[in-house]
Amino acid sequence: MGELVVGRPALQVKTAVSLPLDLVSIMSLLYRAVPGSGLDPWLVAARRSLPPQLQADLDLLHGFSGRLLYFMEEPVMRFEPLREDRLDATFDDLITFLDGLPPEEYHRMLLRALERAHQDLGTTLAPPPDDDETSWRRYLEPSLTTASADDVLELVRDDAQLKLRTTRLLRGVWEGMYQREYFASLDQLQQAERLARGAASRGFGMAFVELTGNRLPAPLAAGLAHVAQAVFCPSAHLGSFVSYISYPPHLIVFFAAQAVVGIEDAMAVSERNLIGNVAEPVDEIAGEDLLESLRALGDANRLRILDLLGGGELYAQEIVGRLGIAQSAVSRHLSQLERAGLVRVEPRRGMKYYAIDRGRMESLAESIRARAH
Repeated sequence: MGELVVGRPALQVKTAVSLPLDLVSIMSLLYRAVPGSGLDPWLVAARRSLPPQLQADLDLLHGFSGRLLYFMEEPVMRFEPLREDRLDATFDDLITFLDGLPPEEYHRMLLRALERAHQDLGTTLAPPPDDDETSWRRYLEPSLTTASADDVLELVRDDAQLKLRTTRLLRGVWEGMYQREYFASLDQLQQAERLARGAASRGFGMAFVELTGNRLPAPLAAGLAHVAQAVFCPSAHLGSFVSYISYPPHLIVFFAAQAVVGIEDAMAVSERNLIGNVAEPVDEIAGEDLLESLRALGDANRLRILDLLGGGELYAQEIVGRLGIAQSAVSRHLSQLERAGLVRVEPRRGMKYYAIDRGRMESLAESIRARAH
């Protein structure tokens, strides 16, 4: 009998549109949205439009808990936005909850954010047990980015001010510039979320590549052992960047809504064109072209690839995962199908997407039917 080990539930992969989570994402993007950052010009302009007090709050509250900006995740994750009864939470729901928390809770959030930053940095420092300024400066220094130790020390000592500035920043960003933008983008966010469900059903790794267009970062992959639920959330302003919240047992990954919706629109246009082409007369294939096409069909794995593509276009790594054979072998099979004209390939967002060339397949079928008469 094998060794008994403690089991761990399988990773749940879901999609969601969440106003509270989207607000966390937009604030982190605003914090980074300086000229030359490569971020959406709307973000750069929106940051410039913030009143000086809100800009100061934005830079301070994002600038003391490491490069992953942990502190502003804390109040929103404390709200538990992924609870079933809070998936449709409004801003009023969020801010009412946060207003109801005592100032001491914000101090605990600050400590947790700093502890997470120190874990990332690999330090052995712990929060000072007393109010000694020298000890606190030593503890704060490694996690500071744009905030000064003096400003953060004020927040450490004054829980009421910490709560005031946190809730003021959330209100100011939402009411002052993001509320209208969010609702203007909501239809697109909801459409992207619906389209992303198919990717989520194929597992976290494939969904990450397909939805973000990027490889899974090593730090994120290393932390999956502590994650029970991964949720993909669309963003209207993320662009080609990767953004996520790692808050075990939850992992929230943001992806660009426009990219996913754009791919679907392009596929719809392509499908309409293909449908239109089917009704037109097709040319028969003859000679070496016909032999090349028939040779391409003469392999079980290549037929399996065509069966997979019959359900819609797939990117190369997804075909590898579904076939369960070596990537090099899949590449050879795809190359032969492409040479024969039976599949077409389109490079997109750093990946190769494959689809059946239905016009070519119709021509091949007609060539075979002609020989049956």
